[in-house]
Amino acid sequence: MSVQIEVVDLQKLPPSRDVLTQAEQAYYETLRVPKRRTEWLGGRVALKRLIAAADGVDFQTVEVLPCGEGKPALCVCGKPWPGVFSITHSRGFAVAAISKTADFLGIDLEKTEPRSDAWKTGFFHPDELTDTSDEFLTALWTQKEAVVKLLGTGLTLNSFDVRCVRGKVRLYGAAKEIYQQLGAPQITLTTTSTLLPGFQFSEAFGTLPGGHK
Repeated sequence: MSVQIEVVDLQKLPPSRDVLTQAEQAYYETLRVPKRRTEWLGGRVALKRLIAAADGVDFQTVEVLPCGEGKPALCVCGKPWPGVFSITHSRGFAVAAISKTADFLGIDLEKTEPRSDAWKTGFFHPDELTDTSDEFLTALWTQKEAVVKLLGTGLTLNSFDVRCVRGKVRLYGAAKEIYQQLGAPQITLTTTSTLLPGFQFSEAFGTLPGGHK
């Protein structure tokens, strides 16, 4: 499966007007929290770099705008882009991923660090807790978040309905219903700690039975 990834340092972003379309700039200016503005811009910069490289187009022909409760809409030269994408950010970095061969895609980046026992027991099902190290739990978190993004549900799912056990995805309740509505794609998870030092990064991509949609 071909997935391209771009990492952006949020401290080294170009001016927004150099990369955003007029409509994107108007939305950007509605974001009042500086951290949110920076992360939003960083994600767009990363995604536009990928699309520009893949399709040989200018940044200003790539437009990414909010679309209801799900993923934003991505258009190139005024037409929907024929592929899938995902954006994530954590602790000063933004990451985007694209694919023209997957049917669904979700990514997540998180910094490896100690977290509370309450977080561990509240977010992970006991079946998932085959290890308790900070590296393992952070990697597991990124896997679950990547799958949620693949499903396109935002933060509406119960975390226990999406379980990642030894690299395999198990879905229950509302998550399973959404998965079936999507056509029951085969989901593959990959996780790495080498994309950025001190971080865990996961990508989940899905392919429909019978090939690319």
